[in-house]
Amino acid sequence: MDRKIYIVIPVYNNIKYTLKCLASLENQTYNNYQTIVVNDGSSDGTTEKINTNYPDVVVLEGDGNLWWTGATNMGVEYVLQVAVEKDFVLALNNDLEVKPDYLSELVKAYDENEPCLIGSISVYQNNPEQVAFLGTKSNQYTTKSRPTIRDDRYSDVVKKYDYIPTEALPGRGMLIPVEIFTKIGLFDFDRFPQYLADYDFSKRATYAGCKLIVATKAVVMSAVDNTGVSYIMQPTWSTFFTSLKSIKSPNRVITRYYYGMNHSPLKFGYVIVKTLRVTASFLRAWLLKNTKFAVK
Repeated sequence: MDRKIYIVIPVYNNIKYTLKCLASLENQTYNNYQTIVVNDGSSDGTTEKINTNYPDVVVLEGDGNLWWTGATNMGVEYVLQVAVEKDFVLALNNDLEVKPDYLSELVKAYDENEPCLIGSISVYQNNPEQVAFLGTKSNQYTTKSRPTIRDDRYSDVVKKYDYIPTEALPGRGMLIPVEIFTKIGLFDFDRFPQYLADYDFSKRATYAGCKLIVATKAVVMSAVDNTGVSYIMQPTWSTFFTSLKSIKSPNRVITRYYYGMNHSPLKFGYVIVKTLRVTASFLRAWLLKNTKFAVK
């Protein structure tokens, strides 16, 4: 029998995205899967609407304080009670839609690259040719990241590559063999409650001997560009300082500190260099908006 895929989707409001995501999962060519939605205190009728429209979906209830990592861990803990080691967990976000062959392509990629974690190539829903994620590599001393390959048109990428190596994987479509959780544990909620838990987890998996691979034919289509605190669209000093301390921001200093201590040869120096890069990026955005160089 095919190994079972347990799809774990953390949710806080945005029911319209959740229903579209679940609809896209209904017609998969790979049939042995179970979808688990972790509803972390939504106020938009998430549980009721899922139960009405998708009665086969398991809905777990959080208390509103789980964030991405805690909600995902709740789903994984549920899976570990019923799964066997050869099964999979698929970490997926609710603002994504997938094609009918999505699960099949993930499993195919795993079989051809194991032991590994498999990530999904991400494209924009409103422009499926534009690639949002196809793997990443970074300079450990400058903290600057860039895509593993330079192509950014999906049709070009899929013609040239079946699989792309990456240094880390996001939780936006990450296929994880259940057995890896017994080796390295869950996602780290204490250090990374919202951001970088997925990158930290995938890095820890490499230390346990897993390759990190992006499957170019396993496509997730992203419906939204940004859900956290960002100073790029509104470069104000208030937004900038909020981004350095908010749990909703990928630039949160304490989050970057823990990531650097865990995974960078710079250790504490990582957060200093990263914060300087973030500050320079903000100043550039602020100057462009508020000086004579601003675009009119």
